[in-house]
Amino acid sequence: MTASDIQELLASMGNPVKAAHAQRFFKTGPGEYGEGDIFRGIRVPELRRIAQNWKKVALDEMLVLLRSDYHEDRFVALCLLVHAFKRGNQYRVYNAYLEHTCFVNNWDLVDTSAHKILGPYLFKRPRTPLYTLARSDNLWERRIAIVSTYYFIKRDQYNDTLALSDVLAHDQEDLIHKACGWMLREVGKRDESVLAAFLDDPTVVLPRTALRYAIERFDQPVRRAYLAKRADNTTQYHVTAWRAYRYVMDAANRLKGDVVETKALRSKELGKDFGATVFLKLENEQHTGSFKYRGALNKLMSLNEPIHPPVAASTGNHGLAVSRVLKDFGIKGTIYLPVTTEEHKSEALREGVADLVFGGDDGIDAEREARRVAEQEGRVFISPYNDWQIIAGQGTVGVELLRQAGSLDYVFVAVGGGGLISGLALVLKTHLPAIKVIGCSPARSNVMQASVEAGSIVEQPAQPTLSDGTAGQIEPDSITLPLCTDLVDEWVTATEEEIADAMRRVHHEHGIKIEGAAGVAVACFLGYKENLTKKRLAVIICGGNISDEKFQTVLDQT
Repeated sequence: MTASDIQELLASMGNPVKAAHAQRFFKTGPGEYGEGDIFRGIRVPELRRIAQNWKKVALDEMLVLLRSDYHEDRFVALCLLVHAFKRGNQYRVYNAYLEHTCFVNNWDLVDTSAHKILGPYLFKRPRTPLYTLARSDNLWERRIAIVSTYYFIKRDQYNDTLALSDVLAHDQEDLIHKACGWMLREVGKRDESVLAAFLDDPTVVLPRTALRYAIERFDQPVRRAYLAKRADNTTQYHVTAWRAYRYVMDAANRLKGDVVETKALRSKELGKDFGATVFLKLENEQHTGSFKYRGALNKLMSLNEPIHPPVAASTGNHGLAVSRVLKDFGIKGTIYLPVTTEEHKSEALREGVADLVFGGDDGIDAEREARRVAEQEGRVFISPYNDWQIIAGQGTVGVELLRQAGSLDYVFVAVGGGGLISGLALVLKTHLPAIKVIGCSPARSNVMQASVEAGSIVEQPAQPTLSDGTAGQIEPDSITLPLCTDLVDEWVTATEEEIADAMRRVHHEHGIKIEGAAGVAVACFLGYKENLTKKRLAVIICGGNISDEKFQTVLDQT
């Protein structure tokens, strides 16, 4: 059967009286949301029956039908696409849907298809396309974004619904307000405490229509209280998980094309000892040789005000990233470093556009001085980890990993200040709630692990370690501490000998030069005591910035 055959059948079933009513109901008049749409006058159950009877029509014919001028034809086409998606033709249907969103141009068309195609397709994939759609100039694409999350809600995943409702809170269209309210109400049906926490956030500003829909199931006194409440945008707040997750999704869209999508290398050699599927996420291939470029770039790209010469602090990798970003932006800046910074990193930084200031024996000393100068002179401070936009930029590693490796049981991540593991876990735990996030530290410097165990930031005496990228103290008010407390499942440490052995092994098996911090993650994976047989896991190779001389010394050890 062809699209023409289906259109002939639909034409024979048309009813002019019902068509005239539908055109009023779906607001097809001048200036209305369905302006210009035309109807045949056929009831929805009949349309669904036709789609059920002819669900094996070719995909190309479905798309011809979707491009029809008649509303009912497009409705049948979307029902057919849903059937095709369920039969396993997911990739082609998903892409065809996104290419034809201009024909999914009324609320019933969106609501019958978005959560049955985009929702399931993106369930275990990066959901960044929804955040792009949510910022579209097209009303229906914005509705597609929020309605798609219905699939996630039914599987007890709420972050995208909350985050997109926040993105769309200032939308001008009432149909978007209704859709957001509907989805929030569905969240409340599954877990009322999640909805209440969202509505109680003093910085969430929902339009009245969205709020009314969201609170429909609450008792009348509670509804009245919410409707009487006014948001306070000046309130200082703790960033909730859904908002932090939104920052990562925004960063993934913002950085697309400007960062290297580094490989997730399948390592049969490292997995054979465990019977596991092991991916090495090669952030040593990123600009400046580490994941730090992501956070630094996201921070500067997120600034709305004119950028005055920023201030940063670093033991090396963050400084290299900031220096590269400043050069890309064509602006000057200042980077504070401890006097213990390795010479090859200092030399690399001197090739950039930033002024270098050395002081203190530890990275925390450099951070404190840099913050002091930034506050005193009214300049932006680019933290190595203690900043939501830095964390969001680092979290894009997780967005890529999800796309490349799919489902994972474990991820092993080296931890210094905690920016990388926090951003990564925000993404992976939203999509893969059962995943185990393993924090990895050198035994000589595991400040974050000790801080999580103590419930507050602790200080440790500085000790030399191959993992200089994770060494040093953490700021007392670091936002990464609660994130690591909530999101990291286990903590593992590695000795200096184990780190060196891991570096040698990666080089021997794959010919890759990795720095000590990356060696920590590999060493902790290799020494992990739990059963990893037949598990799927990823090890984040966070960087490769180590001097040739130092790396050769590691290779020469026995």
